[in-house]
Amino acid sequence: MDPISYLNPIERGICNRADYHHIPVAGNIELLPLCNMSCKMCFARMSREEMEKHAPMKTWQEWLEIARQFSAAGTLFLLLTGGEPFMYPGIEQLYQEMRKLGLIISFNSNGTLIDEKIADFLAKDPPRRINITLYGASDETYAKLCGNPQGFTQVMHGVKLLQERGISIKFNCSLTPYNIHDFDAIYETAVRLDIPIEVGYYMFPPVRDNNRGNVQYRLPAEDAAKARFHYEQLKYGNQFGDMVKFSLESYRNYSQTREYEKGYSCRSGNSVFWINYDGLMSACSFTTDCQVNVFQEGFAQAWDKIHTFVENSCMSPKCHQCKMRILCGTCAAAAITETGQVDGTPEYYCELTRTYINLLEEYERGIKDETE
Repeated sequence: MDPISYLNPIERGICNRADYHHIPVAGNIELLPLCNMSCKMCFARMSREEMEKHAPMKTWQEWLEIARQFSAAGTLFLLLTGGEPFMYPGIEQLYQEMRKLGLIISFNSNGTLIDEKIADFLAKDPPRRINITLYGASDETYAKLCGNPQGFTQVMHGVKLLQERGISIKFNCSLTPYNIHDFDAIYETAVRLDIPIEVGYYMFPPVRDNNRGNVQYRLPAEDAAKARFHYEQLKYGNQFGDMVKFSLESYRNYSQTREYEKGYSCRSGNSVFWINYDGLMSACSFTTDCQVNVFQEGFAQAWDKIHTFVENSCMSPKCHQCKMRILCGTCAAAAITETGQVDGTPEYYCELTRTYINLLEEYERGIKDETE
C-alpha cells in the first residue's frame, strides 16, 4: 500500500530525497483487523475472537505516542487503515491529535460506515484523501464477495456525503473472480462520479496464518493480464494505441545496464514503513522477512533495523536481468509472498507479464492489419 501515490511534483521530490537519505517520510498504520464486511480475499481481517487470542488492539493514546516518535523522525504522510478504520474506538481523538503533529493523513475505508456523523467530523479538518475500495457496482456483487447485501448502496451514500463536504475521494478496486464481471460498471461509476480509480489486477497471496487459504480468490495469471490490458484500454482511451507502441518499444529496446545492487526496488523500507495492529513493524504489509515490535523497541530502533535489513537484502538476479522487467510490477513483497523468499522469482507474475505482452503484440498486429 502506498500512502504517497497522490503526491504533487514538489512532494514527490521531497520523498525522493527521503529515499536517498533513508528518512521514513511516509507510513501506514493498521489500527485494527476488525471489519463490518467479510470479503473473501481479505488478507487482514480477523474475528473479534481471533484478534483477542492473537493480540488486543492498542489504545489511541498508545498509537499517538508512536506517532510522536515517527513524526520526530521525519514522517509527513500517514495512511490509517484496517480492517475498517472507522470502527476503531477513539478514531476521532487519534486523528485530531495526529493532525496537531502536522501529519498529512489519508484513510483506507470500505466506505459503508460513512454516515453524517463521520462525514461532519472529517469536514472539520479534512484528511488528504479517503481511499474507498469499490468491490462491485451492485448490491448483488457486494453480497457475493463481501457478505454485505447493501454494500454498494451504503458506499454510494457515503460518497455522496463526502462529496457534499468537499472531501477528496479516490476509488481502489481489487479484481477477483467474484467481481470481474462488474469491471466496466465499476469503472463507469468512478467516471460518472468524477472520482479517480486505481484498479488492482494483481493480488498478493495472503501471508497471515488465519487467511492463507484466501489465495484461491485471486484471478488466474492469464485473467489478471487480460484485466490489466482492459483497464489500460479504459484508462488511456484514444491514447491507448500510443501507450501500446511506447510499451512495446520500451520492452524490445530494453537492456539492463545497471549493475545488480542489494536492496528493495521500491520505497518500502527505504522511506516507507508499515505497522500491524499488534505493533509489528515491517517494510510493507506483505514483507514478513523482517518484523520488529515498535512498542517494545521504539520507532527509531525499529526503523533502523528494518532499513538495514532491506538495504542488505538480495532480490532475484533473474528478475534483475529479465527483459520483461520494464513492464513487470514485481517487487520484494511479491517475491516473498509468492516464493517465501525475497530472492525468489514469482512465476505467477512472470506468467501475468508474458500474457500481457502477448496481448499488446496482438493489438499491434491488429492495427497493422487494418492499415495494410
